[in-house]
Amino acid sequence: MSPTTSHRVLVIEDDAVVAMLVEEILLDMGLQVLTSPTLDSALVDIEMATFDAAIVDMHLRGDNASPITQLLLERKTPFLVLSGLDQSGFTRRHPQIQALLKPFDRAGLEAAVHTMLRT
Repeated sequence: MSPTTSHRVLVIEDDAVVAMLVEEILLDMGLQVLTSPTLDSALVDIEMATFDAAIVDMHLRGDNASPITQLLLERKTPFLVLSGLDQSGFTRRHPQIQALLKPFDRAGLEAAVHTMLRT
């Protein structure tokens, strides 16, 4: 599936500035965006909200996002990891998942989102 306005992406990011930047890029791509800043709110959104893919920061206000990624994997929901720390261990275990290292650039995020929505 390629990005269209019918696609909704859940952005799970605790840094408000990064979340707003990601949201702006996704909106410019013509996507709908739902944001969630904490582990607990993300778990609720995954259960209750409708979305096609997710972007996940692996560290949310001191919480590890592993419960989020596990739930997304179980549901076969496409997602990519956005983190300030190296995630090569995670991507070795889950080679179908892309990881972007912060700071990221717009072109890198757009390419990763296009790839994620095509899977």
